[in-house]
Amino acid sequence: PLRAGRAEGPLVGGNLSLLVTLIGTRFFPELDGALLFLEDVGEDLYRIDRMLAHLRLAGALERIAGAIVGQFTEMRRGTGDGALGLDEVLEEYFLPLGVPVAYGFPIGHVDDQWTMPIGLRARLDAGAGELELLEAAVQ
Repeated sequence: PLRAGRAEGPLVGGNLSLLVTLIGTRFFPELDGALLFLEDVGEDLYRIDRMLAHLRLAGALERIAGAIVGQFTEMRRGTGDGALGLDEVLEEYFLPLGVPVAYGFPIGHVDDQWTMPIGLRARLDAGAGELELLEAAVQ
């Protein structure tokens, strides 16, 4: 975990670059009280940093209940000049929020991935690295 703790809320999120493109449109999801999950593929680390900054500057992260970070596959670091690593970038944006944050979940462009039922209530135990659905995903 980046920050241990427990939180409940609806699952909202997905691919970071697609989510950021929705800012300012009627399609941007409601994040108040949500468990935000993020993943991406083929993005440079500096672009991930920039997209998280855009979410923060848009006020999108202010009222999330917790964050679930999946896989950032095929991520290119961009430079070898001492730039921040992914864990440090995540800390920069999520630790100041004071909410539970865990990363490394099998969400994203990976072979053995979880399906994330958007809008379902779930409980995150970041310290234990557990995510529990509180509602049935299908009826």
